Parts: sequence; structure tokens; C-alpha cells
Amino acid sequence: MGASLVAMATLGSTAHAATAAAAAGAGAGSSDQPTTIGELVITAERHAENLQDTPIAVSAFSGDTLKTKRLDGGENLETSIPNANFSRSNFGGYNFQIRGVGTKVIGAGGTSGVSFNLNELPVTANHFADEEFYDVSRVEVLRGPQGTLYGRNATGGAVNIITNQPTDGFNGSITGEYGNYSEKKLTGFVNFGLNDEFRVRLAGFWKDHDGYGLNSYTGDRVDGENVGSIRATVSFKPNDRFNAYLVYEHFEENDTRNRVGKQLCIKDPGPSTVGGYTTSALDKEFMTQGCQAGSLYSPASYGTLNSSGTLGGELANILGLTSGDVFANHPLQNRNLHDIESSINPLYKARSETVDFHMEWRITDNLTLSSVTGYNHAWGTSAEDYNRLVPLIGFNATPDPNNGIAGAVGGQATYAYLYSLLFPGGVVSDPQTGTSNKLNSFDYGTSEDIEWTQEFRLSSSFSGPLNFSGGLFYSSNRTPNGTSNYYVESSSLTAFSQMNNLLGGGLLGGPVTIGAGYPPDGTGHNYYDSRGGSLLQSYAAFGEAYWQATPDIKITAGLRYTSDHLQYEQYPILLLVPGFSGFPTTDCTTVVSATCNINQRHVWNALTGRFNVDWTPHLSFTDKTLVYFTYSRGYKGGGFNTPCQGNLGEAGGGACGYSLQFSPEFIDAFELGTKNTLLNGQLTLNADFFYYNYKNYQISKIVAESSVNENINAKIYGAEFEGVWSPVRNLTLNANVGYLHTEITGGDSIDTLNLTGSDPTYVLLKTGSGANCIVDSAGIAQLLTATSDALGGAALTKICGGPTAYSAFLTTPVASGGAGLSTATANFFTGALYNYGSNASIDGVSVNLKGKELPNSPHWTLNFGAQYVFELPGDWKATLRGDYYWQASSYARIYNAVNDQLKAWNNLNATLTFSNVDKGVDLQLWVKNLTNNQPITDTYVTDATSGLFTNVFTLDPRTYGVSLTKKF
Repeated sequence: MGASLVAMATLGSTAHAATAAAAAGAGAGSSDQPTTIGELVITAERHAENLQDTPIAVSAFSGDTLKTKRLDGGENLETSIPNANFSRSNFGGYNFQIRGVGTKVIGAGGTSGVSFNLNELPVTANHFADEEFYDVSRVEVLRGPQGTLYGRNATGGAVNIITNQPTDGFNGSITGEYGNYSEKKLTGFVNFGLNDEFRVRLAGFWKDHDGYGLNSYTGDRVDGENVGSIRATVSFKPNDRFNAYLVYEHFEENDTRNRVGKQLCIKDPGPSTVGGYTTSALDKEFMTQGCQAGSLYSPASYGTLNSSGTLGGELANILGLTSGDVFANHPLQNRNLHDIESSINPLYKARSETVDFHMEWRITDNLTLSSVTGYNHAWGTSAEDYNRLVPLIGFNATPDPNNGIAGAVGGQATYAYLYSLLFPGGVVSDPQTGTSNKLNSFDYGTSEDIEWTQEFRLSSSFSGPLNFSGGLFYSSNRTPNGTSNYYVESSSLTAFSQMNNLLGGGLLGGPVTIGAGYPPDGTGHNYYDSRGGSLLQSYAAFGEAYWQATPDIKITAGLRYTSDHLQYEQYPILLLVPGFSGFPTTDCTTVVSATCNINQRHVWNALTGRFNVDWTPHLSFTDKTLVYFTYSRGYKGGGFNTPCQGNLGEAGGGACGYSLQFSPEFIDAFELGTKNTLLNGQLTLNADFFYYNYKNYQISKIVAESSVNENINAKIYGAEFEGVWSPVRNLTLNANVGYLHTEITGGDSIDTLNLTGSDPTYVLLKTGSGANCIVDSAGIAQLLTATSDALGGAALTKICGGPTAYSAFLTTPVASGGAGLSTATANFFTGALYNYGSNASIDGVSVNLKGKELPNSPHWTLNFGAQYVFELPGDWKATLRGDYYWQASSYARIYNAVNDQLKAWNNLNATLTFSNVDKGVDLQLWVKNLTNNQPITDTYVTDATSGLFTNVFTLDPRTYGVSLTKKF
């Protein structure tokens, strides 16, 4: 059994494993005989085939290999696959990326470039980043576009989780584990046959650990985990021509996981001078964007945002609750990326119910009809302290004299009286964030997805040279109205609503409804509420033909026609909007009625497919060689951007200057590969070379409180090398190397974190809605010099409305909230402020993207593993394994700016496993992330109304422990 353990573990990153027969044969020789590397049988092309005979780039991992290498879940796979990249992302999501293609899109219809499949069932709303692999036969990762056979298509690749099926007899296993951070985990299964036709397998896992980080404000551990899943599989085989199985899986999580990462910020104090004019403290309040661009690895990046650069801080300043930045005297944050400072602890809940039903009927000896039916229902809830900081500076007991309200109510004395009525001693009573004298901001999100899938497939197995596989596919993915909401609540937003209502709606044109309590339910408009419902239905017909042209040459040709129908119920953004009567009660994703008058609908059709030639030459220097060339066309559907809000007091439903739709992605991929077995089975060497023409890459950014997706074109090419070698008995070495080049071929985009493009002739200003714009520095200098701050910050916030709006403000009487300037003076200042070059607008300076790299696409990835099996007395074996991974530096965003740089990082795991097959006992000692690295794996830049802080994501810290398995 020593050779068996070695051979199974050699699967590694190059996806090889030994069958039991091959392993037994390897162990029969002398003690110095090298181990023969066997092959894993996979179904990557929807039929059983040895991995080394499969003419595609695929990495596969048996259940034993997953355990030996401690590949516990989806986030660990990148360390064993060339040109793969993984990171968590905002809103509880993740980005699993292959060859530069993954998930950088947020919006209705936006799906992953790498599809996730459970036993061939595509599952869009999945827990790939959260759930552990348990009781699985293998995990297959296909690299490259999957345009013919898989689900709704995929531009980057596919991950297939193949669970263990019930077998004859009674058997089972249970594993208990304990590790640092008080980690406790139980995993197990039990298998039994009811009779000759029915078999049952029950499996499950549960894991709990203390938080990886500390909330320095509450003193509690956070970023902990409490997660579990159960799975029941029932198989039915009444005869040799028909078999079926039904899988039910329940997943649940309820813990303090950090949905978003650490919040980094290089504080932007605002400019000291503009066009030669020395700015005042009041000027700076309306010229800061909160955080400025700079390296995430500098000590300054652990600073605090300037609250004046946020909508909440801006409104607090206008109300006189604050006198500038409430984080002005706050010390730098600590460098632990898991630690936070929050007035509340994070909340993270997730749940799903998945049903997977397969049937297979051999109609004749050569024709098989298959059916895959699936249902998935997923829910999620999360809550966070939005700013991850608790101010040391509280609200003013009396209003700051530079407030923007006093002039509208008859002077400071009157306003001070009104202020004391609403905010006695500077205390704000907010139904959502509580009663406090500090600027508090929380967010709360809910989600729900309901998926149905049906696929029929007919395949042949004729003895002649020609065979085929074809079928029909349908899927429905619905997000019901009212169940997927994202809220941001802030004490200053509520305070502004309360003052507006006290003044009879004078600040916003009418009274604003104040929400009743926490968690928010969408009835109030004193907080940000982004909601929507969608229905995506996909129809497809597909087929492949296989021609064995000669004994050594096989040709595959396939086509797929896909029709995606997307319906999006686009609810407006109603932050501080008065007089709204309520959302439609009709679920517009299922019923079209008169209340559904803001629906968006579109149909995208695509023809994709692949052409493959594989050749198995007989060479004198290899045991077996496969050479293949593939052309494939990948497709991923388009979608709709979420609504934005241009001005407070107005319902936001448009796209704020951006296209409402974003286009589908297409990839034309060319691939040349070879798989080789040498030295009588002791060595495998594989290589793959690829080139992609990438059209309409979907990339998201946050603008005007909205997710805006843009399309750009790119080219990608690279190479992958994989090998496994057993030079002596019981020793196995494996390695893979990936090289990747990505290049954007054209287009431009505005970088929200650097609107001026670092051009000193422009200056950034805040708008009255908390957004940012740019204007001519010289013009601002003229205005401020002439008025000597007489207009105050109100004038600066009006400029971003554009020349017409600003001229109207300047000529409006002071009593009505304007500047009261003459028409001639107003025209002079307006003309002086709007002076742009060819690549600038009031929204910002465009960045030319040509030649820049795609995000999260390091040029090099490297994995090396080594394993040795020690044969001990009493039929015991000790397997020592180590795995090292390294990836080169990359960028987090398409702008490739200094703040986008992600440094190279590495990871080291090790296990020592003692096994006795006869006794059915395994004891494993393990350590992951041995060097305790905390690299920044990805970033997320938030909106201008939030101060443009950057959320960063990292790896789990060093973990170690012991696990004990008993099989029966």
C-alpha cells in the first residue's frame, strides 16, 4: 500500500493519479524500483477517459489528493493550477480566474467567466468560496473557453465537483479535526444498500473556528467561521440499461466572517493651493475625495479616510454637526489585514438547498439518452460597519458656524435653536444606527436566487469511426423582487432627513420618510437602498461529432446555439428622495403588469463551438504521446448596469452617462498542447500554448452609487508546463509553471480614484450629492480670490452641476440659496471654470487603456510539490508532503496605477499522514500558510460618496492542527 499512497498523491497540480491496479503493480517491485505514475479517469468531456488521453487542458484532483494536499475548498485550488488566480471580492463574492478570465462584473445578468458545476449541473449561486470539499470523488478544472458542452457556456473555464456515489455494502468514515484558532471540524459519510436496486450515501461536514482577526473597538474576535453541509445521494439501477441518482445538499453558514476586507486609505487632506490661491480649511472640505491614490504597501495606506470626502461627512459638515474630518486625529490602523475597528461586529449568513437528479437510459447498445435536472435555492444576509472606523471626534454640541443651513432659516441663532431641538448636545437619534453623538455608518444586504436547470443529451458509442453527442439545455435564474437589497445607513443621512422634515421639506423639496428600525426594510428613504429583481432564461441546442480519421488521429467538431433572455426590474435609487409612494408589489420578474413600467428586457443570441484535432504518434522516446490543436469560441452573456443617482432629492434610475446595457463577452481561443508519459510510466510531461482574442471583457466600477460595467477588448497568450516524476520508489515530485501575457488592445475609461489624471490644471470638487467632478484650477482660483470665501462651500458644491446649473446658482438671490451675483459676473466665473483639454470632461480625465494588463493576471505562477512515503512496522505508512506556490506581481484594476499594484506572494503547506489501511485509521498533522503570509490578493475601490477607500482581500493566516480518521 505504500506505492498506492504515493501514486494517488502524485495527482498534485498536474492532475495525475494512480488507479488501484496501477498502484498495486507499482508496489510489487523491489524497494529501489521507481513508482509508476498511473492515471485518473475523468469526465471532463462528458464521457469517461484517462486524463492523459483527454485532448484539453484540465487539472483534476482525486478525493485522496485533496486530503493529502489540504486542498480544502475552492480558494485553495489556485495553488495547484497553472495560470489560475483566486480572491474573495466585495458583497460576499469571489473571483476564480483562469488565464486572466474570471468575474470582474457586478450587475443584472453578470455571471462568472468560470462556471461551477456539481455533478455536471451548473450552479450559478454557489458557495465555491465558502464550502469545503467533502466526500468527493474528484474535482476537475478545465482551462479555456467551454463553448459547446457545459451549462450556459464559460469564457474562462469550468470547475466540476464530482461527488461520491453510493456503492454496495455497508461502509463509512468519520474524521475529527482540531487546530489553532480553536478550529473544530467533523467530516464523514455512511454508505449502505437498501436492496439490489437502491443504494444510499449520506455525507456531511461541520467546521467552526474563532476569528482570524480582532475588532479593536468591541474587543471581540471577528472573521470567524461556523459552516456546515449535509448531502444525501440515492441511486437506482433496476437493470443494465437504466440508472439514476438523486442528490440533495443543504449548506448553511452563520458567523462573523469579514464580507469585505480591510479598508485602506491614504488620507486626502485637500489641496493646499489651487491655481496659486491658498485654500482655507472650508475650501478643503469640498475639495477632498476622502482617499487619494498611492501604493497600498506604504505605511500611509493604513491611514483613515477624510470624512469630508464622503456624502455622510459632507452632509454632517453642512448641518454643522461636524467641523471637517472626524477622523483627523485618528492613529494609523494596525497592519493585520484581518483586524478591524468597528462599532458593530460583522454578520455573515448563507444558506442553500440544491437538488440534482440524473437519469441515464441505454436505448440501444450504441445510443444513450441522459437527463440532468437541477434546482438550487440560495439565500444570503450580511451586515458590516461601513467605514470600519470609529471616530474619536464627536458631533458638535452646537452647530458649527460654517454650516450651510443657517442662511436659509434666518441666521445662526434660529438655526442653533432648531439644531438643539433635533440634536440636543449633538446627539442624533437614528432608528437604524442607534442614538449616538458620532458619525456612524452601517450596511446591510440580503440576497436570494432560485435556479432551475434541465438538460437532455443523446450520445453514441458505435464501433465505427463516427460518433456524436448532442442535446438541449434550459436554465432559469431568478432573483425575486424585494429579496435582494443592499442598504447603507448613516446617522448623518438620517440627521439631514430630520432637519429637512423639520423645515417642511425645504432642503429636499418635500419630507423624507424615516425608516422604522433595524434591520432596514426598504420603507425609509433616509438610507441608501439598492434593490432589484431579475430573470435570466437561457435556451441552447448543442452537438459534437467525433471522427476517428485514422487509428492515430481523431477530429472533433461541435456547435452550440445559445439564446439568453434577461429581464431586469430596475428600481430607482431613492436616497433622500421625498414623496415616494412605495415600490411595486408585483413580482415583475414573473408577471408583467402596469406597475412594472421600468422593466428592462433584452435577448442575446450566440453561436459558439470548437474544432479539435488530436494525434497519438508512436515515438521511440515516449511510452505514450498525445498532441492536440483546438480552436474554440467562448461566450458569456451581457446584462444591465444598476441604476445610479445623480442628485439628492431626485429618484435615480438612469445610467449617469454610461450605457444602460453591457455587451456579451466573446473569446476566440487557439490552443496547442501535448501530453507525454515517459520512462516506463515514471514521468509525465505536459505542455500547453494558447492565444485568445478577447472581445468585450466585462469590467465593473462604482460610479454615482451604482455598479457601472464597461466593455473593453484584449488579447491573451501564454504557456503552461506540468510534470510528475517518481525517480525512486516512494518519492514523487510534481511541478507546474504558468506564463501569462494579457494586453488591452484599445479603449479608455475614467479612473474614479484619479479624476484629474494627475494634471494640476484641474481640481477636484465635491457635488451636493457627494460625488466628484473636475474643473479648471485657474477658474477656481479666480472665484475664490474674488469672493474671499463669501460664497462658502455651497458655491463649490453647485459647480459640478455643469455650466448652466452653475450660472443659475450664481444669479439666484441669496435668500433663495444662491450667490446673488450679477449676470455678467456669473458668466465670467462660469466661463473661467469650464476649460478642458480634449480628453477631459466634468466627469474626469479619460485614461488610455491600450497596452495595459488585465486585472489579477500575474505573468508567472509556479507550484512545486514533493512527497515521500516511509514504510513503518505493523503495516503503517507515514506520508510526508510539502507544497510550495508562488505568483508574480499583478494589477487589481485595468488602470495599472500605483494603487493597483499587487506584489508577488508565496504560500507553503505541509502534511504528515500516518495510515494503516487494515485498521482503517489515518492520523494527519498539517500546517497551511506556514510562513503566515498576508498578501493583498485583490482590491475593491468604492464610490466617491464613500470617500474612495479601498477594500483589500488576503489569505487565511497560518493554520495548523491534527485530524484523525476512522474508516469502517
